[in-house]
Amino acid sequence: MISVKKVHNKPLNLLERIYLWEIARGLSVTMRHFFVNLFNPKGIPTVQYPENVIPLPGNARLRTRHRLKVRADGSPKCVACFLCQTACPAMCIHIEAAEYTDNFVEKYPAVFDIDLARCVMCGMCVEACPEDAIAMDTQNIPGAAAARENLMLNKETLLGNLPGEPSTEGAANRLANEYLAARGDE
Repeated sequence: MISVKKVHNKPLNLLERIYLWEIARGLSVTMRHFFVNLFNPKGIPTVQYPENVIPLPGNARLRTRHRLKVRADGSPKCVACFLCQTACPAMCIHIEAAEYTDNFVEKYPAVFDIDLARCVMCGMCVEACPEDAIAMDTQNIPGAAAARENLMLNKETLLGNLPGEPSTEGAANRLANEYLAARGDE
């Protein structure tokens, strides 16, 4: 059974009903901040962003711009399984798969686009990836752009390892090597 709790709000007095007193209180707070910041500009927490960049904390849970990881041979770790595209609630990821000519088990993304104008930076694509091929750890927060086309990330923009990051072969590449070894083609 649903219970209902009745809330008795206190009635507004005459000054509160006219709203002039409340407007005056709000303006007094605004004017106080204005004059304090006018005579003490060093207390304003303003950063001149493109020239002065505040380093982000080294938090592992911080979600910044996307990137695709690469293997030691330079190929993308992504196997075009479409799980990141499926998991994306904003539907901002577009993938088209292609097959390697020498590897019959694994696919690769011929097209991998992310529309940052639609992305909500939730990290579901990173969580859904079974190959650990997509990451959001570039320490680059996407912001505004002069044109909508500048908010589209393509595969060439997304590929890259961070400095000092080790590249490891994905599970699908290991399966392909086992398949070729079983066939005797190595």
